[in-house]
Amino acid sequence: MTEPFALAAYLSRWIPAVRHDLAASDSETTTLSDLLDLAGQDDRARWRGLGFGYLDPRGADWLRGAVAARHRRLTADDVLCCAGAQEALAAVVAALLTPRDHAVVVLPIYQPSEEAVTALCGATGVALRETEGWRLDVGEVEAALTPRTRLVLMNMPNSPTGATLDATTMGDLVALCRRRGLWLVCDEVYRHTLNRAPNLAPDRAQGTAAVADLYERGISIDGLSKGFGLAGLRVGWIACRDRRLLEAALNAKNRMSSCLCAASEVLAHVALGAEARILARSRAVGTRSRARLDALIARHPETFGADASHNLAFAFPRYLGPEGADGFARDLARRAGILVLPASLWRSRLGRVPTDRLRIGLGRAGAVPALDALDRHLRVPVP
Repeated sequence: MTEPFALAAYLSRWIPAVRHDLAASDSETTTLSDLLDLAGQDDRARWRGLGFGYLDPRGADWLRGAVAARHRRLTADDVLCCAGAQEALAAVVAALLTPRDHAVVVLPIYQPSEEAVTALCGATGVALRETEGWRLDVGEVEAALTPRTRLVLMNMPNSPTGATLDATTMGDLVALCRRRGLWLVCDEVYRHTLNRAPNLAPDRAQGTAAVADLYERGISIDGLSKGFGLAGLRVGWIACRDRRLLEAALNAKNRMSSCLCAASEVLAHVALGAEARILARSRAVGTRSRARLDALIARHPETFGADASHNLAFAFPRYLGPEGADGFARDLARRAGILVLPASLWRSRLGRVPTDRLRIGLGRAGAVPALDALDRHLRVPVP
């Protein structure tokens, strides 16, 4: 994997040079003090008695139990905690794939996720259909299968498109995987920030149902970085009903990290216990930002196409200017100190991804003033 990580390189280049960050896709974070104010009696006792030795590599049973409680039919033994969702995904694919195997990857997807698969085996990309509202064609997934296919990987709700699956499509995909004996691996970190998504499979009004609840070979990857705004805790997890898979993933994970940070375990448990309050705040911030962006797009129809994404963490409008999305994003950072992400950063070796769009972050409190700055910039005639 010698190809540069395009998104990380772009952020490293431009973050120090800008005043307004519209590149982020996480939610507004919180302080340690405010998070501890949400702690119950048990977590306060854990915090006061906190030690810093090695911990259970699977995660504390009370933390895994809190994750399992968010699902319909899981217990603590169906959860493996990891140092972030990306470690969780890397552990899963390492546990499942060999050079003899094949995988189907739904595009676009986070570059390290794609590379975690292609470093291990051959893969075929299936792109979401842009002209049909980023619809996943399950027939195309089926056509991409080979006798060696072992898993289907997707990020759903999807970044950067904001796409999600309706109940019918999700059901069809699960049925296909069950019929062919495939693992269905889904990075679900944006489930908590969905918006305006019709006909979704229900899961306690949190968005699309987790694949671990829908399918015995469904593997849900999730964490606290996005909707919870707690990326600094580095807590993610694997949820799956297949215990042998979790044992294999634990074996792979143990080669990456020994255990979670002791403080992060307690704080993650606090956050899960206060999920409703934390997500309500995140959604309020995202809703304000979304309304401001919608108004901006309406004022500048010559610059942006309508955004049909279904997320409060980010938007993905088409850029209509002559210099293209890449040129506009670079010029915006240089001239106005505003950072947005061109869609080309999600380029893939497995298939075509759109290059005429921008991902615009909505989840942080700074998004509204940043969007106001963007609006002012667009009102100034180009010299």
